[in-house]
Amino acid sequence: MISDLWVIAATIAIIAGLLASQALLIVVGVLVLLIWITGKHWPRYAFRRLSYSRRLERRRAFIGDVLDYHITVNNDKLLPMIWLDISDTFPLGLQTGGTHRRGVGAEAELDHRITTSLLPYQRVTWKYRVRCRARGYHRIGPARLRSGDMFGLTSAEKNVPDVDYLLVYPRIVDLRRMLNLWERPLGTGRGRRFIQDDPSRFVGLREYLPTDPLKHIDWKATARHGRLESRIFEPAATRYMLIALNARTGDAAWQGSNRRLFERAVTVAASVAEYARNEDYTFGLVSNAIASYSSKWMSVPPGSGNLQLESVLESLAMAGPFWVSELSSVLRTESESLTSGSTVVLVTALISRAVVLETEEIRRRGHRMIIFYAGDGEPGPAAQQLPPEVPLYLAGPSLAGLEEMWREDWLDDETVRTVPVGEPG
Repeated sequence: MISDLWVIAATIAIIAGLLASQALLIVVGVLVLLIWITGKHWPRYAFRRLSYSRRLERRRAFIGDVLDYHITVNNDKLLPMIWLDISDTFPLGLQTGGTHRRGVGAEAELDHRITTSLLPYQRVTWKYRVRCRARGYHRIGPARLRSGDMFGLTSAEKNVPDVDYLLVYPRIVDLRRMLNLWERPLGTGRGRRFIQDDPSRFVGLREYLPTDPLKHIDWKATARHGRLESRIFEPAATRYMLIALNARTGDAAWQGSNRRLFERAVTVAASVAEYARNEDYTFGLVSNAIASYSSKWMSVPPGSGNLQLESVLESLAMAGPFWVSELSSVLRTESESLTSGSTVVLVTALISRAVVLETEEIRRRGHRMIIFYAGDGEPGPAAQQLPPEVPLYLAGPSLAGLEEMWREDWLDDETVRTVPVGEPG
């Protein structure tokens, strides 16, 4: 109704100006009519033939990598954009210029905002440097575009549902440097056998040694000779390793998850996986952590080589800091299919009685067990009940210096934004 009244008033002013030969009335009437036409039709034509796109340098990266990130807006029409406000959703794990934080807790995210204007048939590209500050499957988008007419009376809005994803792998550190070990972190001490045996290649018998697994005892030969006899097998050509990541970081479920300790454990697990690849292990991964976009625990079947390492790192990148079951239950399920003589590497920030019991069970099945403790300080009382043959390495103190991304001020703006460059359409 108000719009119609303005049209009527503008028409009367123009007619009166023509009849009275008053140019001022004609100009006022034309201006009012122009304002009405602009406000009436601007929302309909503002975003026609206007395109918005973003482009990442690559889709996979590691923590600490810096990538080029481009945003392009193309106004392919005669109507200019007097002002254009671009608001794009950015994850907390990626850092770039032109962002501010919104929301709190799990709902927190970054708002990447650009305000500009576009001439007819003008294309503008902005180039940013994006720093990967945290692992994860990060989503960029969706975006929201807002614009208005030159008089500031009306505005229009357009949502761009397109999203882009960036997979950031966890940090990898050198185990030898991290733990300052003089021997192989995953090997045995000097003089002890490191190559595993293949139970399908029986070659003979010898007298039983206390270090031999009970399942290697030949009971018929023992009864025949009146002493314990062990079977001798040829060395296996393939060594197997299972990396077990414990997502639980507290004694009680109501305590929730300690993100800092969980990220520390993920770093250790990724470092063990790289070590296994370099040492030609056939290795896999299990965890009671929830995988992103899934409701079950993580499990990567055994494999070897670079593709297997990529699969393990991808699973670790998408691991959520929440657990769906006790790790002992997961290990009990997954270790039943382990090849005899495999090495089980447990990475955990919490050593509970259940974990100790499952460790003993895994050793009784003839597997080697190694534990990396990723918690703060010394492990709890339950760790004192671990068998003395199980190596326990304290990885937490060596990784404390890598946790700067979990400080409150980790979102300080350190990247540089380049000046946008306009290109003719």
